[in-house]
Amino acid sequence: MVPQIARRHFLALPLGLLLLPRPSVAATSTRKDFTFRVDVGVLFDLLTFTVAGALVEEVDVQAGRYRVAFSGEGSGITNRTEATGIIRAGRFMPVETKSTGTVRGRENRVDVRYDYERGRVEYHSVGHTLLLGRRRQVDDVLRLPIDQPLDDVLSATLNFAANKLDLDADGSYRTAVVRRARAENEGPDDISASGYRAEIVPLRFRVSVDPVTGQLTALVDLTGFSSWARSSRPARISFDARRHLESVYSSLILGSSVKVRLAAGA
Repeated sequence: MVPQIARRHFLALPLGLLLLPRPSVAATSTRKDFTFRVDVGVLFDLLTFTVAGALVEEVDVQAGRYRVAFSGEGSGITNRTEATGIIRAGRFMPVETKSTGTVRGRENRVDVRYDYERGRVEYHSVGHTLLLGRRRQVDDVLRLPIDQPLDDVLSATLNFAANKLDLDADGSYRTAVVRRARAENEGPDDISASGYRAEIVPLRFRVSVDPVTGQLTALVDLTGFSSWARSSRPARISFDARRHLESVYSSLILGSSVKVRLAAGA
């Protein structure tokens, strides 16, 4: 709204930000299965990674809850992510998002919990930069905003397909997400001597219709999620006519890129 160079931020972004599910709330309770493939090239393909796996989406409108889980692996890479939440007035609201994985033997994890009764979000993460393996750890608690719904990436995608995201006057969709706070000019291997905090930032994007194919597309600025991204190189995300994700392409710094394809399972 389907990369998070930290090993977690570079590889978790394709797996956490770019693997966006295809929601459906027409039935009371639904389950959908998908397969995905993520191809990552780093430093003009000096390093390459391919991650393939399965994604399941479960939505129970009557019970007011949902669950999205995916897992994948490749050479030296594993990832497992599970997001659970509640549905209120048709809007998907995250309750907990957990992600664990390894990259070349280094373990990475993210755990975000949303407490609506207490009005707070708890954020914990451990990741390592890709080239030098430097550790970045966050343990923080933030107040939930009272004037803006808060999403994780998966709930934001569910809400986009359900047409529940806020819409600005210029036609941009808007929500807010929690992330590791970082300096604006943070480099792929930079670390903070004073440690890390979490922060809530806006996520905005506009959707257009391809005049040739009729396909819905969006350009999404990923600089809020990855030190590899640049605002001049937004990711291109394509959807079908029902606002379901089909593909993602992101051109990053240092001749790096990420390609994602999502397909319905057999």
